[in-house]
Amino acid sequence: MKNYYALFLLLLCVSVNYAQQTTQTLVVDKSWVNESEEWSDFQHAGQIVFSTNANEAEGSLRIGNYDFLYDLCDGKAKFANKATYSAAQFTNPRKVSVTTDKQGVMNSTYEGTLIFQSDKDYYSVIALVTILEKNGNTLGLKMRLKEGNKKEYAFTIKNS
Repeated sequence: MKNYYALFLLLLCVSVNYAQQTTQTLVVDKSWVNESEEWSDFQHAGQIVFSTNANEAEGSLRIGNYDFLYDLCDGKAKFANKATYSAAQFTNPRKVSVTTDKQGVMNSTYEGTLIFQSDKDYYSVIALVTILEKNGNTLGLKMRLKEGNKKEYAFTIKNS
């Protein structure tokens, strides 16, 4: 009985540890914006943070940074609480394409819904997100709206 109790505690500790490792936080190192076929540095206040969760659909993201999200949507959402622009969820991703370049970087492009929601404020728009990965590590992301604002944003991720 003592061995079963020890085995149960071991399994509980392993499962709790595994459950805690399902979320990955990606902090942006550098960012660029493409307007009219010309890339330039994108200046933003604070850190842009992307979070992924292994329990959600592949390509799902949570995005945090007021300046970036406001610029991405051109401020079109008229929120009662402007802080709603601080975070958005990229949901219902549908894989559009996957390519691998000569250096072995895999580019996975997803189309999905970018949702802003807080209390009574709600706004959604269709977006395209490309995740650049090599050997299971996320190197960068590209993001743009499907219609309307034709700005495209690119990000490199800090090594943590």
